[in-house]
Amino acid sequence: MNQSLKCRTVVLKIASRCNINCSYCYVYNKGDLSYLKQPKIMSSEVVNALIVKAKNHCEAHNLDYFEFIFHGGEPLLTGIEFFKEFISTARKELLPTIQPRFSVQTNGILLNDEWCDLFAEEVINLGISLDGTKEINDRYRVDHKGNGTYERTISGLKIAQENKTMKAKGRSPGLLTVINTDVSPIDVYNHYREIKINRVGLLFPDNTYDDPPVELSKAPIDLDRKTPFADWLIEIFDIWFYDPNPSKPRISLFHYIISLILGVDLSFDLLGTDSLEILSIETDGSIEAAPTFSICGDGFTKAGMNVLNNEFDQALHTDLAHMYHQSKVKLPRQCQVCPINEVCGGGYAPHRYKKENGFNNPSLYCSDMLKLITHIQNRILQEFEPDTLNKAEISPISFQEAKTIIKKSISNSVKSASELELENFSR
Repeated sequence: MNQSLKCRTVVLKIASRCNINCSYCYVYNKGDLSYLKQPKIMSSEVVNALIVKAKNHCEAHNLDYFEFIFHGGEPLLTGIEFFKEFISTARKELLPTIQPRFSVQTNGILLNDEWCDLFAEEVINLGISLDGTKEINDRYRVDHKGNGTYERTISGLKIAQENKTMKAKGRSPGLLTVINTDVSPIDVYNHYREIKINRVGLLFPDNTYDDPPVELSKAPIDLDRKTPFADWLIEIFDIWFYDPNPSKPRISLFHYIISLILGVDLSFDLLGTDSLEILSIETDGSIEAAPTFSICGDGFTKAGMNVLNNEFDQALHTDLAHMYHQSKVKLPRQCQVCPINEVCGGGYAPHRYKKENGFNNPSLYCSDMLKLITHIQNRILQEFEPDTLNKAEISPISFQEAKTIIKKSISNSVKSASELELENFSR
């Protein structure tokens, strides 16, 4: 067994149900009904087993830290005692040689001071999901009666921002926003400033070639299509980049792209070229690849692995988890010849899926990423003196030039071993 495959992060689906019903949710509204077979809350038996398996994995791979991301559904539905017991068990089992790290992603509706005290005291990074302004948030992030959730989420956000323990510990919540091109990026950015957010994650909608977002559904998905997501992101990037206010929010997507352009070695699901050291654990203990792969089909993520019976090393060598782990280096031909592939890394693997040929496709958002990254590169290079760029042998490249390079390279190339391997992975 190849011991180079390792996991440093688990996404814990500790609650398989949610108190709201976002129309775009990959868990409930993309055709995967497997959540209905899951226990509503993760049991203490599963918790104990997964922590032991995390320890075993860390010891086998000499890892000195391990990250637990509390997720769902809505993770706060488990109740506060669940978190306290989990954290206590993890620290007892892992310390002192392995440092456990904790994060939680919530819709914020159930937040109160007791929750915030816990997050601050136990150093749990808090992320809240909010899609920009009230108008656009309440179009898609609704409860089970179809009512908007903006006001309730903002109420939870304010509780976290004003919580005395959070302030004393220097903690603050960040936001995750799914991009919607129907709303002005200027309005969204100004809204972040109004609600005093200092960290923002911007997410592409979770779709596949078989179920593209409405913005891409009326034309062929190729390099020459329109780029609505890039155009939206470029507008907000330019506002953000030239905003002189030192308290402007940190937008992680832009920070990661800038860092990669400048040669920093990093990787996460959407960007970079390093292996992705992530697994997901369901409430019944099932060990799976990244949970977003559920957009590829009903039961698509199921691999027969469970923390009650299997080690993480075994789960990493199941087909889907192995492909995901290597998805930044095993790329389709278009990505291999792309001049910005060391920044993009082929994008997020679920966005590359098509039933007819699996993951042997560039990202559904390839053109958008190409346009966004070349734009940001050129903005960054304008900040350097020409002599500096000449010495570093760096020159700007336009979106159109990048497309031309890719098209010429594809027409002259033959299939690589990497592409052939991707062709063999199908469901």
